Amino acid sequence: MSNRKSNEMECFFKPKGIALVGATANPNKGAFSIWHNLKTGFRGPIYPVNPRYTELDGQPCYSSVRDVPDPVELVIVFVPAPMVLPVVRDCVDRGIPGVIIESAGFAETGETGKKLQDELTEIVRESDIRIWGPNCMGVVDAVSRHVFSFVSPAIWDDGLPAGDVSLVVQSGMLSGGFLIDLMSHGIMGVSKVCSIGNKADVDECDLLEYLIKDSDTRAICLYIESIKDGRRFLHACRSSRKPIVLLQGGKSEKGAVAAMSHTASLSGNGAVWSGAMDQAGVVRADDFNQMMDLGRSLAIHPEPLERETGRVAVVTFSGAAGIVSADFMDRYGLELADLSENARKLLKGVYPEWMPVSNPIDLWPAIERSGIERAYGEAIRAVCDDSGVDAVLFHIFLGGLALKFNLQSAIEAARAAGKPTFFWLLGKKDIAEAFQKEARDLGVPVFRELSRAVECMAAVLSRKRKKGVLFKYPGSEF
Repeated sequence: MSNRKSNEMECFFKPKGIALVGATANPNKGAFSIWHNLKTGFRGPIYPVNPRYTELDGQPCYSSVRDVPDPVELVIVFVPAPMVLPVVRDCVDRGIPGVIIESAGFAETGETGKKLQDELTEIVRESDIRIWGPNCMGVVDAVSRHVFSFVSPAIWDDGLPAGDVSLVVQSGMLSGGFLIDLMSHGIMGVSKVCSIGNKADVDECDLLEYLIKDSDTRAICLYIESIKDGRRFLHACRSSRKPIVLLQGGKSEKGAVAAMSHTASLSGNGAVWSGAMDQAGVVRADDFNQMMDLGRSLAIHPEPLERETGRVAVVTFSGAAGIVSADFMDRYGLELADLSENARKLLKGVYPEWMPVSNPIDLWPAIERSGIERAYGEAIRAVCDDSGVDAVLFHIFLGGLALKFNLQSAIEAARAAGKPTFFWLLGKKDIAEAFQKEARDLGVPVFRELSRAVECMAAVLSRKRKKGVLFKYPGSEF
């Protein structure tokens, strides 16, 4: 089963038709949200299945999967666990290639549930069907606007912004809550979010292999509590040109116990996996926001840079912030770039006479002397023209004079020079949020924590090729 090809995943992402078993008009039921999400985004035929209804929202409602007309390539199941097995057997008889079981009540609940899940696995072994779940939240594809999930319909409120980071998450509510949080705060869009639950059949290896080939995915983030086939997983990671970020749950003794009751997962030895992930070039995270911040940064710069890396110019409005940036850079294996004579000359042209030119580049005296536009413009030109600068960290304060900072022109200059650019942002709430959304749309990473900005720079700048393996950046602990 674990050697099935990832191209069998197409039915879960691009089905020609979908049947929803458990479809309901009751807004207090999870299947109501699935029905709403399907109608909102999916453009193919959708067939509700529930023997209690003859019609739903003006559509015929069918009593069984057996009665649903073609085409149906995916069945989503949200009924009590004891009712799931007959539905899956009907899908096998119909020749339906894929089933997503979002119902809970399987191996995570104890022996009775485990027996039900074992029967699902046996059906997979004896047929050609693929089963996703159970005890999962399904699939969200923001690029295709496919929401095959009981995630709250509030997910549509902010337009479901598409991005290029895909997630594989061994959780249900986490993936839904995380999506709404990311999208409503304008932090980032996503490509695909895959909540895999108990992994009776489809697992992280199937999805990792699929996403590595997916043209809408530039970086992959995983929250995993156990890995079913370690050899296959590591092979996929080693062969991937796309960055992979992993947050593993259940590394501690008590965490492993919690994982058993969550998705019936048995976590592996943390020290063993730590070394294996290093060798496979996997970037590791310790919490969820960190995982996503690393993922969105690496998606913007997925290829290792073709030059010496780690030399950073810090352009700041605050001397203290520049000092703290230097401390963080030392922690993560980066260094302050030595500015060239030409860069120093450009900066002297905007600085007051008493101000020495150095890196970090404290622009506040230059702003007072030469104005915002000229001070920032010359600083950007200086660092972009300097061959000794590999990347730029901007500190931005919005809500005062720096409100006039032209983000687009700064980004265009940095890209023309081939220098990754990161922003640390402070400022008034509404203005800062608007800036962050503009930056998201321009493909620029912005952070509200200085340490995270430097950490993500390190993840990008420290990716190097050696014998086909990408090495992890320094400073992170698993």
